[in-house]
Amino acid sequence: MEPRYLLAALSYFSIFFGGVLIPLVIALVTNDSYTKHHAWKALVSHVLPFAFILVFIISLLSGSVTISFGLGLLFFFISIGLVIWNVVMGIRVLREGNVF
Repeated sequence: MEPRYLLAALSYFSIFFGGVLIPLVIALVTNDSYTKHHAWKALVSHVLPFAFILVFIISLLSGSVTISFGLGLLFFFISIGLVIWNVVMGIRVLREGNVF
């Protein structure tokens, strides 16, 4: 079992407990290109929901409730999809490394 697979998977699974910080630290500290690649992908998928929240707040302030509701619903489902994607990618990385 190589640590590169565990760190790459940790980057994805940190959506549940570490948020943006863990993939960012792993991406900046590691020298392994495989781990760095997965850490940056995980970081992007962790930052996207924050961008969605920002766009949703701006749409609320614009005054159109219908558009805000539609955007909020769309962003909610995309964010749920991102969580599922992070879990799938974490499992995929662990399987690549024959961790389980």
